[in-house]
Amino acid sequence: MRKNFSILGATGSIGDSALKVLENFKENLNLVAVSTNKNIKKLIQIIEKHSPEYAVITDKGSCQEHFNSDRATIKNTKIFSGIEYLLQLCSDKKNDIILNAVSGKSGLIPSLKCLENGIDLALANKESMVCAGPLLKKTARQNRCSILPVDSEHSAIFQLLRDKNSKDIDKIYLTASGGPFLNLDKSEWNKITVAEALNHPTWKMGSKISIDSATMANKGLEVIETKEFFDIDYDRIKVLIHPQSLIHSMIEMKDGEIYAQIGPNDMAIPIQNSLFYPEILENRYNRFDFSKTVNFQLFPVDFSKYKMLSFAYASGKNGGLYPAFYNCVNERLVDYFLKTTISFLDIEKYMERALDIFAEDRDVEKNDITIENVDIIENISRKIVDNLIK
Repeated sequence: MRKNFSILGATGSIGDSALKVLENFKENLNLVAVSTNKNIKKLIQIIEKHSPEYAVITDKGSCQEHFNSDRATIKNTKIFSGIEYLLQLCSDKKNDIILNAVSGKSGLIPSLKCLENGIDLALANKESMVCAGPLLKKTARQNRCSILPVDSEHSAIFQLLRDKNSKDIDKIYLTASGGPFLNLDKSEWNKITVAEALNHPTWKMGSKISIDSATMANKGLEVIETKEFFDIDYDRIKVLIHPQSLIHSMIEMKDGEIYAQIGPNDMAIPIQNSLFYPEILENRYNRFDFSKTVNFQLFPVDFSKYKMLSFAYASGKNGGLYPAFYNCVNERLVDYFLKTTISFLDIEKYMERALDIFAEDRDVEKNDITIENVDIIENISRKIVDNLIK
């Protein structure tokens, strides 16, 4: 029986990998719908090649500009526009599972809507778990559906735990490539350009996550996501630098035995595992090949160099809405950096200042995780960052 699925954020890098899975498993998958924010050119290419039943353009203005209407039809695929149609997609129970690859905090409400409707969620939008992990997990339990990790690190942990009791875990090790500036002395970071920061050495990703990988904010978000997915204390979540990006995660058991998940740096594999869970289907892409020269480097992360990772740990340990604030501040700062308004080093500088301001504000609710409060936190974070940069 074919599995019905949809892709939110289909025009991004995760969307590319998901469509690669679809191409290799046409006999097992049926594409119900796809969405994009405003990359209409690529959306049309997807429609022409894969013929989903319908598509959604979240940015209604872009749809109006391109089609002179807020809706259109290409081949037999109906195209709608506006956030309301995205949420209708997330409520469409024809879907067995929905892959959320939307970038940033804007993916949170779609994630929640899927779970409220009892639809399994393949989660590539880590910000959903960072901002409101407890709320998402509670909603999934209430509606008897699953949240399946897509991030390569969390997918790896999930696979490693298939035949093990999570209570027997002593530590989880997340690996990080170190990004493009691993071997660049921090005294040189004031010269880093946007183009250099976007040039990730091992992964092909979108602009926001590429900058996050360069600052190590992405790994910080993944640390928080690990806590939410696997319910393990922050002191037992370790980050190791692994430039080759071949070991995706490791778990250490109580007896000291360490198990590693190794594979090529190809997001099609964790996406495939999430879409077909609990089945494990054959790998129809590239496999890891030990006959070739393999070099595994693993060494501790330098927290003084990657301060954004330190700030993420601190925010996670503070709990409540602190992780949401960290995430929203980071999104705002990355946007400013991509527009060349601030420097690469300014990202960590302003993050530290913003966290201090937030901690001192006694009038802001910081513990009750609701959608409304996360939205309030987002607005507060924008005001703080904008005032700092002025």
